[in-house]
Amino acid sequence: MLSVSYATAATAMFAAALYLFFRLRLFLTTTMMLVGSLLLIYGPAFLSYTFSSGEPDFLINRLSGAVGSPHPIFAIIKAKVPDLDAVITAMNFSIALMYLSVIAGIEAVDRLIPKRIATMRSALANWNAQNLHDDVGDHRILLIAIIALLVFMSFFSITEHHIETIWHFLSITADDNAARNAFRLQFSGSPNYLYRLILGAVAPMFVIWGLLAGWLFRSWSLLLAATLLLIVTFVGKADTLSKAPPAFFLIQLLIAALLAFTNRVTWQNALGLTCIVAIVLYATTRLIMIFPQGTAVSEVVYSRVFEAENQALLENFATFPFVHSHMWGANLRPVAMLMGLPYTPAFSIVAYTWYGNYDVTSPALFIADAWADFSYFGVIVFGLIAGAVCRSIDAAFLGHGKTVVGVAVLGATFMGVFTLLVTALNIALFSGGLLLAPILAGLLVTASRYFRQRNPTSSIEHAAQNK
Repeated sequence: MLSVSYATAATAMFAAALYLFFRLRLFLTTTMMLVGSLLLIYGPAFLSYTFSSGEPDFLINRLSGAVGSPHPIFAIIKAKVPDLDAVITAMNFSIALMYLSVIAGIEAVDRLIPKRIATMRSALANWNAQNLHDDVGDHRILLIAIIALLVFMSFFSITEHHIETIWHFLSITADDNAARNAFRLQFSGSPNYLYRLILGAVAPMFVIWGLLAGWLFRSWSLLLAATLLLIVTFVGKADTLSKAPPAFFLIQLLIAALLAFTNRVTWQNALGLTCIVAIVLYATTRLIMIFPQGTAVSEVVYSRVFEAENQALLENFATFPFVHSHMWGANLRPVAMLMGLPYTPAFSIVAYTWYGNYDVTSPALFIADAWADFSYFGVIVFGLIAGAVCRSIDAAFLGHGKTVVGVAVLGATFMGVFTLLVTALNIALFSGGLLLAPILAGLLVTASRYFRQRNPTSSIEHAAQNK
């Protein structure tokens, strides 16, 4: 059965790759980012991780001729779950179901709104021939929204002493990470949930939107406000004292810059973007972490990107149902309340099972929570929702071609897709911005068009300026 599960998972990955190249085609969309990132992190890298028993830097070692040893987590799991093959078999079948469900969700949207999808495909094919344009027209509401975000976020940055915290953290020069880890544990990030939500899910989209609209229409007030919001957002990202948030914010800006010119993923721009991403991750890792002499930082980055997520997925699947029974909805706070059960998230149970500490968190693919709650049924349903949501976002915002709003939304949904790779679906939809950012963009566009219709004189002046 283990061999069959490996073959099934590999077949599903191959089918997803074919679907990406020949059905979605290599246009940079939310859907393409979803399928592509899943194949990157949970494709061959996933198979090599379980096949090698988690050997650190397995692919790098094989290319260099070195031979490593299995990761200790496999021995720890075997001590509690003697039938490790059953765990890996469940993981393989779930990964296969995830790919098939995501594709089914995408195809369901295509069948429900065929005309909209046809318009979107035509717009994507003609993207490079278009000039960047903005069909919203009136940017007064956008400027007000950016200023409001700027004031709100600046208030928390000042009152919570974010710059002082960052400076103090970087000034720690101990020989290891113990002092920095202790400081990070106590002082990293804002305790205010609303601020964290805006920082992660909302602000990057408005930064991109404001910069592009301000540049396109030579609106210096909009450019200034968006630039100040960019600075405040980057400070907030850096205040997390983690390498990922500021690095991925920079990548969001790079994706938006690329989309302003082209949406085609060619081997040239893919290679260039990969090199830039690698440099950004390497630089932020060097800045945030202190490494003993002789440590290969590239191997640390490789392990964090390609191995840590698969290890977290293994820990989740080894916990449910082999150590702890499936939760059947109790992993969702409202359902737990209706069931009269104390709410204990699945990741806390996983942390306590393998590390004896409820406070340890390990990022895991969105199907980990689905599996913990509803077994294979949850994997199928959550995969369908993820695929359908991403396709719906593309259909809603990319049908008008290379617009400022479309580029800003794609920049925001990149982070939402990344969040799907490391946490639960509901968190990715809202805290990660995958659904929240497009909803806010749609509301702002609707409001701007409404006021433009109420004030036709302003609309004529704006059209003349655009011309």
